[in-house]
Amino acid sequence: MKATLLALTLILSLSMGQIVQAKTLTENEPLSLQDSPTVTEIAQNTESITIGKAADLVTEWLNAKSRIFAPPFDRELLGDLTTGTLYIDTLKAINFLIENNAYYQYGVQKIESIERFAASGNKATIEVKVTEDTTLYTQGKVTESSFNTILVRYNLEKWDGLWKIANSQVLN
Repeated sequence: MKATLLALTLILSLSMGQIVQAKTLTENEPLSLQDSPTVTEIAQNTESITIGKAADLVTEWLNAKSRIFAPPFDRELLGDLTTGTLYIDTLKAINFLIENNAYYQYGVQKIESIERFAASGNKATIEVKVTEDTTLYTQGKVTESSFNTILVRYNLEKWDGLWKIANSQVLN
């Protein structure tokens, strides 16, 4: 009975989409942690990001864009949320905006739906439909404006214990 209860507790503690190999125990069979490699697997799997936390990170990014792509062009906030290619490309975009006396202003920014999600270890991918209202100002004048719902793939990576967005790609 205790073995069955322990197995159920371990299975219920797993996040969605994670798979654990299970061993069927007979009623009188003793349970030993050495007999079960799944204890280590469970500990490793719990380090991966959940779908909810991945969506929260994307929402943080959307909300931060108004402070990153407009004065004061917050590079520290950029570093808190991004890494890799997205970080480098965004720094280049900030420099371009500053050199051209330009900035973005954002209206509505929201995740409409989560289309796909997968996570393994320190990497994850989430595809979301995002509605975004953006206006580009150059020399104080509107030079571009859009209000669209697009499908975006975000690649996430865990660095120094923190999840960050490493790359993004518009899919449609």
